[in-house]
Amino acid sequence: MAKALVLSDETLATPVAQPRAARPVPVKVEKAPKPPKAPTVPLQIRIEANAAKAIKRAALEADQTISEFMLACFHASMKKGLAHEADCRPCG
Repeated sequence: MAKALVLSDETLATPVAQPRAARPVPVKVEKAPKPPKAPTVPLQIRIEANAAKAIKRAALEADQTISEFMLACFHASMKKGLAHEADCRPCG
């Protein structure tokens, strides 16, 4: 139970907190539903045996998996553009 207070001018001047039930309810804005995403499918390509061996060797030398190495090659090719193919060991 709450303690009794002496009703002084200071006590009466203190603002009283508004009860939660008396507060206005915030209006929630509904967001538009997100369109469904297409399922991702791994890319599978066929390349020549000698190019596959070169990619495997380069990934091994870089201490990466083949997937990590191919992703790094992809990012490098996106940065450099088509000039990448002449510079890339497995490609060129």
